[in-house]
Amino acid sequence: MKDVWKVYFNGSFGGKSPDGSHPGQVLKLNQKFRFAERDWYVPAAYLTAKGLVLDILMRADKAALEDFCKKWAHLEDKDMPNDVFEQAERENPLAFEFSPQIELNGQTLPFSQGHGLSYHPLFQNAAACEPALDEDEIDFDTPTERAIIDHYGLNPEDGWAIHRYSFPWKTKRRPKSISSLALTLTPQPVRVPGAEFEVQKPGDIFAFSHNGIPYTLTAQNLEPQTLPKNAFSDARFDFPNRFTAMTYTVSPAPPKSLISVEDCTQNDPPVEREAPKDYPFMPEAQNAAVIIIGGADGPTALFVTAKSEDKAVLTTCSALHFAPPKKITWRIVFHETPFAPETFPLQT
Repeated sequence: MKDVWKVYFNGSFGGKSPDGSHPGQVLKLNQKFRFAERDWYVPAAYLTAKGLVLDILMRADKAALEDFCKKWAHLEDKDMPNDVFEQAERENPLAFEFSPQIELNGQTLPFSQGHGLSYHPLFQNAAACEPALDEDEIDFDTPTERAIIDHYGLNPEDGWAIHRYSFPWKTKRRPKSISSLALTLTPQPVRVPGAEFEVQKPGDIFAFSHNGIPYTLTAQNLEPQTLPKNAFSDARFDFPNRFTAMTYTVSPAPPKSLISVEDCTQNDPPVEREAPKDYPFMPEAQNAAVIIIGGADGPTALFVTAKSEDKAVLTTCSALHFAPPKKITWRIVFHETPFAPETFPLQT
């Protein structure tokens, strides 16, 4: 079979141009490095008219994948709590979120789009492991993944997280030459669940610590709220619409984005009903910005950002229920970045 390897700026994997543009010129790099306790490989870049395309691959040891799938085989259970899925995601050898940028000829180029695939050496259809991965971004051992492994001469006994990023040129035209090229990887924060607690009234406090630093959370207000019945655009279902908004402060003030608070309970599932002829439109919230994520076939997540003049006062909301819960158990969540960004020269 003839190897027809073509990479396009606006394309994903598979060698097809989505906009009729020409494929990029290959720039072989073959750079290997160690980052965040993982092995990485940047085999090549592709120089197109619009920008540079870079393939970034992360290796996962076969034995580690075997241990992971053996430990988390029960993830296919439908009633598995979200925090269990999150723990599995943190332990998944093929999962690691990061943001890349490149320094090309002394100029910083952030990426404009990225695509991800995963090659798993153990399974054609790894159903037991699949719930721990992002289904929108990762697939298992399809011909596309295997073609990438073969093209770059990778060890098929290892697992590989395969990322392709596009970096637009800073100038209108492609640079005439590349004198230097470096890649910076910035790890994304991971969610680490902390202690659980309950508050009954404003003024209640909860003490906790992080990395040896003691903190005190003080509830400022607890307010039961009800979303309007037409807050959901899908008229085929009745959705839960009752929740409690809690405002709180944390002292001393933690680093930005380190701490959040969430309800330990999941939302009540929607109930199917006969749909009316006309579907209502999604109204705008007056006192808060409301974002609904999810569909009728699964849990719906609610995020509310209340308006407050005091930036020290934070807001969180409970899960959605059809009837007000008798009690709410909250959870502290830490958003940790265990590794610092690092820069790796790809060409000098």
